[in-house]
Amino acid sequence: MRCSPDPHHHLPLELAFAQWLRNDAPVLAAQAEAGVLVAMFDLADWQPWLAEAAGLIDAQEAARVARQRLQANREVLVLAYALHRLLLSRVLGCASGDVPLRRDAKGCPRLRDDRLFTSLSHAGQRVAIAISGLGPVGIDVEPAERAPEMPELAARVAHPDELRGLAGLEAGALGEALLATWVRKEALLKAAGIGLEREMDEFIAPCGVPLPLPGDTFPGRSVELHALHAPGWACAVAVPPGTAVILATPACEDPVPATLAANPDGMR
Repeated sequence: MRCSPDPHHHLPLELAFAQWLRNDAPVLAAQAEAGVLVAMFDLADWQPWLAEAAGLIDAQEAARVARQRLQANREVLVLAYALHRLLLSRVLGCASGDVPLRRDAKGCPRLRDDRLFTSLSHAGQRVAIAISGLGPVGIDVEPAERAPEMPELAARVAHPDELRGLAGLEAGALGEALLATWVRKEALLKAAGIGLEREMDEFIAPCGVPLPLPGDTFPGRSVELHALHAPGWACAVAVPPGTAVILATPACEDPVPATLAANPDGMR
């Protein structure tokens, strides 16, 4: 079931956001401290608050928005950045304007003193956010409709060992497997804080096993990769090894147990 925040749009954005979430701020803070809190948003639900969202983002984020040529892309970034700040403000127990969020030299979102680690991904009208107090995290989301184009990119996405494991799959299954591989690797690289500095075909990215983070942003750190259940989307999260993934849910939906948030099959 999809539930819109304040369907009549009577509430200010921050209050609508607080009421939309099932759990209150202390519970969200405890979840992020004990595991990895993941939230997903459909931007169509938040479009009525676009003007208010623009007032929540900082100058660095506004500059990134301004560099987008298309108005639709600018609106996506405004809403994504605002929702990110709103969720962090709930976890940190502060006003959205006081969230100590910045972007480092590589464009990765960082909180002052790494009190919490966070990652943001957006594709189309979907935004995914991960927050944890336990170590670096990364998240990536892509529409499932991208799967048919993925076989053409197989050599760029998959390591030779992974390609051998995918041999023999029919085109549809191959596209899904490659898209699931793509989001896992994006999540790992985001957790490492290096973006696409490392080519995807240079490393493997299986689910559920500790993987060292490449680069020198977080030396000596490792993560585990998990696919997340998101119908119509491929989504993966990189979390500290052994960490529970907790999916934030709207107040009008039944809570999703952590054991159900992870989906070993990738897209379905």
